[in-house]
Amino acid sequence: MITSENTPNLPGWIDLGSPDPGASAAFYGQVFGWTADQVMPPGDDGPGYWYLRKDGKAVGGLGGLMDAGAKSDWTTYIRVADAAATLAAAESHGAKVRVPVMPIAEQGSFAQLTDPAGAEFALWQPGAWAGFQTCCVDDTVLWAELWTRDPAAAKAFYPAVFGWQTEPFEQEAPEGGGYDLWTEQPGDAMAAFGGTMAITDGAPIQDEKWIPYFMVADADATVARATDAGGAVLIPASDAPPGRLGLLTDPFGARFAFLRPAPMEGAAQ
Repeated sequence: MITSENTPNLPGWIDLGSPDPGASAAFYGQVFGWTADQVMPPGDDGPGYWYLRKDGKAVGGLGGLMDAGAKSDWTTYIRVADAAATLAAAESHGAKVRVPVMPIAEQGSFAQLTDPAGAEFALWQPGAWAGFQTCCVDDTVLWAELWTRDPAAAKAFYPAVFGWQTEPFEQEAPEGGGYDLWTEQPGDAMAAFGGTMAITDGAPIQDEKWIPYFMVADADATVARATDAGGAVLIPASDAPPGRLGLLTDPFGARFAFLRPAPMEGAAQ
């Protein structure tokens, strides 16, 4: 599962590129109760960067868009022990490098890539900064989901680069598409940290894309807060085997999902 511990080869960070970071911070503050803490002011080195925090703990990042024509969306970072070696392995298996390995002072190093099918993702090699300070609790990241038209290519690429394993989800997938779990250990539900959604005609996402899921206490209230704040609904809150879930966009079109997990069997109600 996703963790705030410095465990390599798992999703370890997300950040959002926005044309208006202040407006984005206000939106997610209304939806999830996050605050924004500026750690890099706008200037010649870039458009600025903020840590998004829940109860004082960092849950993700927020930055201005580097290019005027860039699209606002979330980026998923995979935490790795050696960014240069991982980048080389990814290239050897068909990935394209968008940003080579770059150090961020003493915090760590990152790189940005595109997988063979076209989905963008990033690497994070921790230094002083490991990534998530909290996750898998309400209003934080719980799951990482890849929407793709080529699940077979994804199931070849990511295991080769990160050592991930896949396991078919045996119950009906949302929107009728096929679904596989990303896991460290097949057969152990707690080891799963994400999934692969096969894009079908008419699905609300048609491009290759990693989508973050945020755990919430009340799925319907989350939708109400998001739409009140200017967001839009791509998949309404609905019940599924994992719990009550749906898919939203923020006011600038960045896509994210939410999940109120179903109670664990035998757990107190």
